[in-house]
Amino acid sequence: MQIFDAIILGTIQGIAEFFPVSSTAHVAVISKLCSFNNCGKTFDVMLNLGTLLAIMAYFYRECLQLIRGGIDLLRFRDSTDKQFFLTIFFANVPVIVIFGIAELIKFEINSWVITGINLIVFGIILYFCDQKVTIKKNITKSDAFIVGISQLLSFMPGVSRLGICLSVCRYQGYARWESFKFSMLLSLIPVAGACALKLISIITNDVDINSLSILVGIISSFVFGIITLKFISYFLKTNTFTSIVVYRIIFGIIILVILR
Repeated sequence: MQIFDAIILGTIQGIAEFFPVSSTAHVAVISKLCSFNNCGKTFDVMLNLGTLLAIMAYFYRECLQLIRGGIDLLRFRDSTDKQFFLTIFFANVPVIVIFGIAELIKFEINSWVITGINLIVFGIILYFCDQKVTIKKNITKSDAFIVGISQLLSFMPGVSRLGICLSVCRYQGYARWESFKFSMLLSLIPVAGACALKLISIITNDVDINSLSILVGIISSFVFGIITLKFISYFLKTNTFTSIVVYRIIFGIIILVILR
């Protein structure tokens, strides 16, 4: 892979990851249309490492709270941080289990038609869920678990993990920014796990990869991830998801017309 190609794909990942539009679909579409040899799933997962680091940097206070909560759990000490950690952890149990099974049996769905349809359908679902009036502030454990279960739908291409989490959070009555922040924190454990497994696989199986291209892609996704997070923090406090829904529908139609 060329360095320029890695920069482009890293940029796409860094931007699309923080909008409910399916970053995976965007990277796949750009790779397909531009004939990029992006090293397949290995490169895609490593791009997620860049955006994971961006989330950790931007929400560093919440990440420190999670670490303190994990330590309090190990020390059998009750605290607000511990409850916060348990909320995030238990909400992720369903997706961790299913992800593990999918990895073991190498289950994967790849279909441009399904991707295009899901972009449109789940975009419309996001629109209607976004009409819900904000009535709640701090997410409860039961609500968090429901959001965690909804992540399972993101195994289908084009759904967008962020998109379905935002839809459920908004349907439950949480504000847009709070819904976004929780969805980002919820992604830390599964994304970190996926990146760790891929790194272990690369090291133990001596996979032949272009280390420089991957490093450039990670840096690119991190830098543009930070920029996008700064933008989205202002955007969601003053805007609805309507413009994003319109984009999803247009993008889905383009995929169905060009790549089906």
